[in-house]
Amino acid sequence: PEDIPPEVYLELEYSGYIPDRYIREPVEKMEVYKKVASISSEEELEGVYAELMDRFGPLPDEVRSLMSLAEIRILCAKLRVSSLKERKGEVEVEFSRIADISLDKAMRLIKESNGAVKPDPKRPNVLRLKVGKIGLAEKSEFLRERLESLI
Repeated sequence: PEDIPPEVYLELEYSGYIPDRYIREPVEKMEVYKKVASISSEEELEGVYAELMDRFGPLPDEVRSLMSLAEIRILCAKLRVSSLKERKGEVEVEFSRIADISLDKAMRLIKESNGAVKPDPKRPNVLRLKVGKIGLAEKSEFLRERLESLI
């Protein structure tokens, strides 16, 4: 059971959804939502991406945002992040255990971020990332870059 990553709690300000112009049929839409919600690996992410392209054509931004969320979830599971909460342009990244964080990598990330990444003075297993007002696609890229540097 030690190897099972914790369930990731995501609370991000985003608008990822499937517009009617992309998938009109409610039942198909629900199927796709379920599929996206159950993605747990890069292979599954690529598979769902390919299937959507194949069945419905190029993904509109709203659907890309939905897929970005799945991607962030996969990354969080890899890093054993227990929660990711966004408040007023700042994302709080909470790791399930302090032992799971590479201190060297975290220190380097904090130093190289020019104040965009800070440790939480009260909780050693928490990092705070300033994201500002950006869309989810940029946000997921920003978070992915920062989080991947910790792997």
